[in-house]
Amino acid sequence: MDAANQQMTERLLRTAVLAGDESAWEYLYRAHFDRLYVYTYRSVQNRHLADELVQDAWLVAVRRIKTFNPDRGTFHQWMRGIVDNLSRNHRRRWKSRWAYEVQAEVDMGIEATPVEQADQISAAMADLPQRYRDILNAKYQEQQSVQEIAAKMRATPKAVESLLSRARAAFRAAWERLERNE
Repeated sequence: MDAANQQMTERLLRTAVLAGDESAWEYLYRAHFDRLYVYTYRSVQNRHLADELVQDAWLVAVRRIKTFNPDRGTFHQWMRGIVDNLSRNHRRRWKSRWAYEVQAEVDMGIEATPVEQADQISAAMADLPQRYRDILNAKYQEQQSVQEIAAKMRATPKAVESLLSRARAAFRAAWERLERNE
């Protein structure tokens, strides 16, 4: 489809969506979902994060469809912009969380080279029950979300959060025991 026809088609689809036509939304979704997912996955290189970002992008699109202007770009370009913004926000939150965790390590008194720190972490992890090691590895090593861990464990997200809390407390206690013994 040439640019002029695509622009006219997308203008008509936007008008139909704003009028409440669900089939217009379905058409837009089917026409753009796969390309948007591939774009997102290539950008973040993580299937679970791509799933989350694409889902969130469609939710944003539903709320902000009035702002889509076919004269300024295609629907696909508009959706990519939404994904890019969501991805940027995710990275900001992740950096902020990482900075908080690094500060927590400093507060715990970790003053070691990366190799020494890895040895200390391994020793503390070895003192934990297997279930705690597994959930901490899933969360921090594999960077899985609580929802992903819950699905794997066939548990509720609340149960996973509770288990994570207990595992973190056990890790802190193991860490402190190691510190006292040094």
